[in-house]
Amino acid sequence: MEREIAVRDGVMDAGQEVFEVSTRRATYCYQKAGCGFSSLLDRDGNDWIGYRPRGGSKGSSRGIPNMGYDTFGHPGYNTGRSQLLEQTASLARIGSSTDDGAWSVEWSIHPTHASMVAQRVASPVWLLYEGTPGGTFNPKTQFLWFSDGTRHACTEIFRGRVPGERWVAFCDPRTRRSLTVAYRGPDTFPDTYWPMYRKGGMTVFGFGRTDTDGFGFHIAKVPFTFSFALVESVAFEEIEAYVKRYLPVN
Repeated sequence: MEREIAVRDGVMDAGQEVFEVSTRRATYCYQKAGCGFSSLLDRDGNDWIGYRPRGGSKGSSRGIPNMGYDTFGHPGYNTGRSQLLEQTASLARIGSSTDDGAWSVEWSIHPTHASMVAQRVASPVWLLYEGTPGGTFNPKTQFLWFSDGTRHACTEIFRGRVPGERWVAFCDPRTRRSLTVAYRGPDTFPDTYWPMYRKGGMTVFGFGRTDTDGFGFHIAKVPFTFSFALVESVAFEEIEAYVKRYLPVN
């Protein structure tokens, strides 16, 4: 069988050692101690996350899944440890946890997408995409698709609950690609999107996030699944078909 996934161990990305997982669609950099993705490169080398150790919205605030502050699951943190549990021609499976076992997740990276199952969380979380669609956040031209077919400009704030199934696609017309994030699990919480500092900043999207009265983390029951994928299209029908084929959603 032709190998569809390649894994490099001990690679450095943005100041931390990572597992670098390469597929035909994307290259993922997963920080071992931060237990989060610091880079996601498309086939042309555009980084859809763009984490850097400093700079707030221009660097250190970026990442996937960015589960909480100073806790777990955010590039740049030093609160966890990760190991490669399995590697085959079409799968890389990574387990991450804290030393006390209070936090535990498992990522499966496939040729088509990446998916996390959370087994234990020590406190409520949110699940975020904070990054740079197409390599640079340009909200005047970029947009979101919600799963019910609603189109939402990246300049606009959204607070409420993602309509329809729990998936959202961030579309970049320049690269003609989208990053789709999806959630499956207990489902009674609000969601939030807002642009942070416009061009040069980043998306701030969260399943289970509120920001109106301080920061609100709303996902507390495990297990739940969080997935994301780079899709070679910005057309709703093609993204929806991709989600139905590959991404687990409610």
